[in-house]
Amino acid sequence: MRWSSAPVRLLAKVLVSAGLLAFLFSKISVSQLFTLVRELDAGYMTAAVVLFLASNIIGGYQWHALLRSSGVRIPLHRTIRVYFVGLFFNNFLPASIGGDAVKVYDVSRIGSNVFQVVAVTMLDRIIGIFSLCLLAAVSVLALLKYRSMDTMWPYLVVFIACMIPAAGLYIVKPLGRSIRWVVRLLLPPSWGTRGSRILGYLGEFRSKKTLILGLMLLSVVIQTMRVVTHVLVALALGVRIDPVVGGLFFVFVPLLSLAMIPPVTINGLGIREGLGIVLFASAGIGKTDAFAIEFLTYAVSIVISLLGLAFFVGKRREGTEPKAGASVA
Repeated sequence: MRWSSAPVRLLAKVLVSAGLLAFLFSKISVSQLFTLVRELDAGYMTAAVVLFLASNIIGGYQWHALLRSSGVRIPLHRTIRVYFVGLFFNNFLPASIGGDAVKVYDVSRIGSNVFQVVAVTMLDRIIGIFSLCLLAAVSVLALLKYRSMDTMWPYLVVFIACMIPAAGLYIVKPLGRSIRWVVRLLLPPSWGTRGSRILGYLGEFRSKKTLILGLMLLSVVIQTMRVVTHVLVALALGVRIDPVVGGLFFVFVPLLSLAMIPPVTINGLGIREGLGIVLFASAGIGKTDAFAIEFLTYAVSIVISLLGLAFFVGKRREGTEPKAGASVA
């Protein structure tokens, strides 16, 4: 009996997540965890939900600005609806790339070039990762006043290493040509051609430096809001946050985000909480508190993503795709 590779990969991810969570539950106080959840400060949790919602609305605008600049014309409110549908599928499909695929599918169905939409969505991701690492690198430098370079330099190396490819792809034209050559060499002809077309659309944004710089600054704001969401959840749990601990959130949360990119678990479950315990220990935050911070922040993202489910179901009930007189340049 031959098994399809996709179900096997999914099963492996489920087992890894389940195994990690089971291990972590054996290391924390489950009774204390339930007590923390029961005694959550509703005000801070509400603020966390509102802030995370706002960060995704602004994130939808960022994607909309890139689409519009590329010639894809759909109303902002429809772009944000599609963005939230993608957010829902990011959380409820085994890999976050599934949400991006849904976004690309929805926008391309109005008549947009699918390779163009893929390129824009990739650039949106690249800007997000670059700005996240930039924010974290600046935070590391700011914390050197309170922490020794010996303990902070590994974080700085990781963030700079993640920033270089994104910056190089956008700024250095020979790098873009080299990547296209590698794509053609390694992939079958049909896939190599598609990859080359996507990279070609990405290359068009090199002439739009003002737009990219503006969106990068906007993305720093978005990433700041998402880090502060973690801080608000920690405050809701009763964790004491002084300026140094607050600064460490701006280092540790980006590290957690980067660690969840490889698709080895179900949406980072287990990795997020386990690495959170390890990292936040250096900030004096206990295992159970650290687990609760990461798990509840993930729960906040799940709650917000349910808006995407409502938009998805509503669109299917209407029986129409987002047309809105869209035009493509």
